Amino acid sequence: MSDGAGWLELPPERMRELGHRVVDLVVDHLTGLRAQPVRTGAAPDDLRHVLDEPPPEQPADPGLLVEFLTNEVLPRSLRLGHPGCLAFIPSASNFLGVLGDLLASGFNTSPGAWPVGAGPAAVELVTARWLADLLGLPEGAGGVFTPGGTLANLTAIAAARDDRLGEDASGGVLYCSDQTHPAVLRACRVLGLGRDQVRVLPVLDAARVLAAVHADRAAGLRPFLVLANAGTTSAGAIDPLPELAALSRAEGLWLHVDGAHGAAAALTERGRTALRGLGEADSVVIDPHKWLFQPYEIGCVLVRDPEVLRRAFTIDRFRAGADYLTASRPAAAETNLSDHGVQFTTAARALKLWLSLKGFGVAAFRAAIDHGLDQAEHVAARVAASHELDLVAGPSLGIVCLRYRHGPDEVQTAICRTINDSGGTFIATTTVDGVLALRLCTINPRTTRADLDGVLTAIVAAGRTANSTRLTPR
Repeated sequence: MSDGAGWLELPPERMRELGHRVVDLVVDHLTGLRAQPVRTGAAPDDLRHVLDEPPPEQPADPGLLVEFLTNEVLPRSLRLGHPGCLAFIPSASNFLGVLGDLLASGFNTSPGAWPVGAGPAAVELVTARWLADLLGLPEGAGGVFTPGGTLANLTAIAAARDDRLGEDASGGVLYCSDQTHPAVLRACRVLGLGRDQVRVLPVLDAARVLAAVHADRAAGLRPFLVLANAGTTSAGAIDPLPELAALSRAEGLWLHVDGAHGAAAALTERGRTALRGLGEADSVVIDPHKWLFQPYEIGCVLVRDPEVLRRAFTIDRFRAGADYLTASRPAAAETNLSDHGVQFTTAARALKLWLSLKGFGVAAFRAAIDHGLDQAEHVAARVAASHELDLVAGPSLGIVCLRYRHGPDEVQTAICRTINDSGGTFIATTTVDGVLALRLCTINPRTTRADLDGVLTAIVAAGRTANSTRLTPR
């Protein structure tokens, strides 16, 4: 019987050959984005050769498999780093982040337990501290990295619930606006917070929240959390953070800020002004795979007091009896990040952000974020000067919402469809105060003013055509 050596291994020369080939493919992709279509759609039948394939019992040539992935699988998607991708929140990753991911997976290390991954844990701790400092949180703040904003928000809400309500969380109530991201509300549901415990207010201003808090306390309920936005993904809206911070302190509530998209703007002077009060929050969520230009996945929850996370999630609270993990417990001066969040074994996600911040310097990120803000202001100015476009919302944190002036909602929908079918640009629609609007997100550093001028010209042309078609007698 074989001892298994070589079952899942390749000769070193073959590994190098394949690795070099993959790096070449990634570099070609990143440097050739503008020459590619922004999106290559596919129906299920187009991918039937992938969907219906049986399990592969025997090996295939890895080189051919890499080619298959690059030719048949990866291109059939929206290229989120494309300069024409103005929909959703574009993810314009960088090559140093790619290398960080390669190192993390290649060395297959986890920062969850200090005795298991002390070096990666140290990188995660210091990178979280850097983010806290850059966002204006006080000295001593820190946090933990997650796959994305959903789990980061869930982590923060769970920690807040434990901190403010203790072991018995019955009757707990939190307050948010109707602009709260569905992923955050889903996290609330996963945590067992029912609809009657989540107060969704039309506007999250301090007076309205205070009235709701007093009414709930009078009804015997236990308000514990204000969930504010620092740049909604729909329109870049920002809740009044200083007023909500003052209210939360006065009422003994936890202030959590979902800044998955917008918090990164705090690296810039304009962003700090727009996000005044962010540093007063008890917890903040940021997604570096959005406006910090990292490859998927990387989110982060930051807290004023990291001990709150440890109290909520330490594994010692949840032991059923088996104690085989004793060897992974940290010494007094060490930190087990698995005690600070939901996951136990985690990828070394912070390596890519650390490598990017160190390799390019924070000043480069600050300039790239400022560029996105400049681009949004440019779009808004062009819209304001147009006789055929109306500004609906923004510019706010790199997001602008607009409408073609001479057409109802069906025309706006037709415009979006026409632009997206063109192959070079991809935009979205959203609803702002009951009005359907075209939405552009300008945070990609690869996007130029010429790109934005071009899409505005295309919107006007598509609007004229759609409106003319609508008005032409049949």
